[in-house]
Amino acid sequence: MLTEAGVPVVLLLFCSVLGRHAVLGETTNVLFIVVDDLRPELQVYGYPRVRSSNIAGFAKTATLFRSAYCQFPLCAPSRTSFLTGRRPATTKVFDLTTYFRDVPGMEDAVTLPQFFKNQGYTVSGAGKIFHQGSSSGDNDPISWTEPYYLSPNKGKFGGTSISWQARDEDVLEFPDAQIATHTIEQLRSLKDDKFFIAMGLHKPHLPFVFPSEYLDWYSGNIPLANHTDATEGLPDLAWSYYNELRAYGDIEELDLPVTPGNWMPAYKARQMRRAYWAATSFIDAQIGRVLVELDALGLAETTAVVIASDHGFHLGDLGEWCKQTNFEPSNRVVLLVRDPSLPQSRDLVVNENVELLDVYPSLVEMTGHSVPEYLEGKSLKPLMQEPGFVPPLWHNASFSQTHSQHARSVMGFTVRTTGWRYTEWVAFDNSAGEPLWHDLRGTELYDHRNDAKDVFGGHEEVNLADKSGYEELRSQLRLLLHSQSAITPVPPV
Repeated sequence: MLTEAGVPVVLLLFCSVLGRHAVLGETTNVLFIVVDDLRPELQVYGYPRVRSSNIAGFAKTATLFRSAYCQFPLCAPSRTSFLTGRRPATTKVFDLTTYFRDVPGMEDAVTLPQFFKNQGYTVSGAGKIFHQGSSSGDNDPISWTEPYYLSPNKGKFGGTSISWQARDEDVLEFPDAQIATHTIEQLRSLKDDKFFIAMGLHKPHLPFVFPSEYLDWYSGNIPLANHTDATEGLPDLAWSYYNELRAYGDIEELDLPVTPGNWMPAYKARQMRRAYWAATSFIDAQIGRVLVELDALGLAETTAVVIASDHGFHLGDLGEWCKQTNFEPSNRVVLLVRDPSLPQSRDLVVNENVELLDVYPSLVEMTGHSVPEYLEGKSLKPLMQEPGFVPPLWHNASFSQTHSQHARSVMGFTVRTTGWRYTEWVAFDNSAGEPLWHDLRGTELYDHRNDAKDVFGGHEEVNLADKSGYEELRSQLRLLLHSQSAITPVPPV
C-alpha cells in the first residue's frame, strides 16, 4: 500500500516507531536476514529506479557496506562459507550437493546459529538460510533449537516453463510472505528470550515470481544493462553460459549461442530486468514488515540486525546472466549491519572491502562473546565504530572463486582490492579441493581505481592482463591472491 507520495506505508510506520524506540542499549539478540540472488541495485546503493524504500529506511539506522563480496557466487558454497565462518578452501563445498559435515575436518563445525544455540539462545530459522536439500542435511538440524520453518507453499509457483510470472494470488499465498509472517510470529513469541532469528527469502531467485501489483511499479521504457558486450580479451574458460536461466522454456526456445557475446534479445532482456526489479520490491516489502514488528515490540534497541545477499546476479551486464562468474556483478553483495549499541554506526557508509565471511565474527563480537579462533573472517565492528577507520593489518581485499562452466577441472580465483580485480584460472584437484597454482590456464586484470560503483559491469569491459606496463602489479596481486587471506604479511595493493 502506498501513500499519495508513493512511499510505502510500511516504511512510514517503521520510521515512526523507530523514533519512538530510539533508546540505545546492550545488544543481546540477533535478527539475520538473507536474500537469495539480490544484487546491490537498490535505492540506498545509488539506484533510485529500483524501489526498495524499506531497506533504505533501515540503512538510516545501520551501517551500509558498499564493497562487500561473497566467497563463491553460488548458493550452497557461499552460504556454507558464511554460516561456518570458513573459506571454501576449508569447507571443500564447491557445488550444490556436498554437505559440509561430510567433509573430513568439518564434521564438528559450529555454524553461526549453532554458536548462539551453544550460548543458551533460542535459535529459530525460516526459509532459505542454508542451501536446502542434501548440501545442508536438510537445513542442518543441529543448528537450531526450534523446529525449522518451510513455507507450505514452497514450490507452488516453481517450474521451469517460464522464467518469470506476475501472479494475482493474495500476497500471503507467496512463500516469502509466509516466511516473513512466521518470522513476525517468532519475534512475538521470543521477545522475552535471548534469541537468534534467521529469515531466508527466496526471491529474487529464478523464476522471478511476485504479486502482479509490483510489475506496475516498473512501466515505460526499461533500460538495458549499461555494458552488454562481452569483455574484450576474456579467456574462454571465464565465460559463463548461464545454464541456470537457459533451463527455462521461454529462454530455451530462443536457442541462444553458448559463446561469449550479447545474445539475449532486447525485448527479453527488458522483460527479465523488469521482473527482477519487481521481485526485488516485493522482497523489500517483506523485510519492511519484519522490521516494523521488531521495533513495535521494543526490540530494536537490543537486537543486532543483518541484511545480506548470498551473492550477486548479472542482468545482461557484460553479456552475462545469473551468477557463477568472477565479475563484479556476480560477486558483489548487499550487506547492511545494525548494532544498536553503536550510535556512531547509524547512517554510516563503509567503502572498505569486506567479505560475507566477516558476518559471523561480527555478530559474535557485537553480542559480547569471544570470537572463536577457528573463524577465518574478521569482525566488522571496528569499521562501524569510527568513520574512515581501518584496523592495522586489515588488507582492503576480498576473495572469491568459482568453477569454470567449460571445465570442472578448472577453478577461477579472484581478488578484489580497492583499485583492482585480478583473476587466475588454474587447474583444480576436485578430489582434494586444492588449486594447482602452477598450472595456469588464464588471467584477468581490471582497473577499478575510478569505480564509483554506480554502473554494473563498469570497469570490466577490457581485460588488461596481457597488456604491457602491468607486470609488477600482476606480481603483487598474484601474491595476494595466493595468500587467500585478508589479514596477512602481504603488502596491500
